[in-house]
Amino acid sequence: MKKLAFLFFFAGLLISAQNNRVIYEYRYKTDSVSADSLRTEWMYLDISGSGSRYYSKVAFERDSVMTESIRKQLSSGMRNVSVSRSSTGGEVSYEVEKTYPGFQTVLITSIGNDAYRVTEDRKPEWKILPEKEKVGEFTAQKATTDFAGRIWTAWFTAEIPIQDGPYKFYGLPGLIVKMADHTGTHLIELKGLKAVAERTSLELDTQGKDIPFASKKTIDVTRKQYIKLLKQHENDPVQGMREMLNRPNSKVVININGQEYTEPKDVLRMMEQNAREEMKRNNNKIELKP
Repeated sequence: MKKLAFLFFFAGLLISAQNNRVIYEYRYKTDSVSADSLRTEWMYLDISGSGSRYYSKVAFERDSVMTESIRKQLSSGMRNVSVSRSSTGGEVSYEVEKTYPGFQTVLITSIGNDAYRVTEDRKPEWKILPEKEKVGEFTAQKATTDFAGRIWTAWFTAEIPIQDGPYKFYGLPGLIVKMADHTGTHLIELKGLKAVAERTSLELDTQGKDIPFASKKTIDVTRKQYIKLLKQHENDPVQGMREMLNRPNSKVVININGQEYTEPKDVLRMMEQNAREEMKRNNNKIELKP
């Protein structure tokens, strides 16, 4: 009866005003050479009649709290905005949107203090294999793909007739319920399904102020432009912040793990230090070839 209920749950997708949430557990190593860099993140794939959005539960909740705090400060007329952002949890900061029925795919991510919408010009090319196995309560079939520098094995179930899946993966004749890359350092597995209300946007009117970490209007770029921006950021990870602090009357108070930094040179020093350390330890990204 549970399987039948799930089938009816997804069969009503196109006529429902609600989103249908697929809950995945994402286990991954941030550092390919460190045995203790294993992380676990709960990821949501929210599916509506027009498309889907894939994002981190913890990162969304953390950013929602931060955005609401900034909104209250701006509405109260405060000249200086204090930003407090935890550096623990919610390490998956990107989101992926897909638009149905063509599955146009966009990566939403940040580089420095700017947010980007990166149009994906590749699509997964699948090889469907005869092997089957049980994933939770579902019978799943095996498929493989070579995408963005990694070879992936996926398991999909025709019992949930949605051709979508986690991250940028789609196009199989059923929902993807499990995925693992060939190194075994990235594993995504279905853990639950439920109906939810539509997610509200985090975009914030900053009233012309440049506020670090604040969700803001995204900039549309191609994948080629995105690769160039990534390289620029690797060379100078605080370029955007430096430009912002050089503007007249620009003042920022940043709280990192309980420690406040107000002097521009201290803000830049701490942000560059954190960025360099993060790049060093986060060398095992989901895309080896963006």
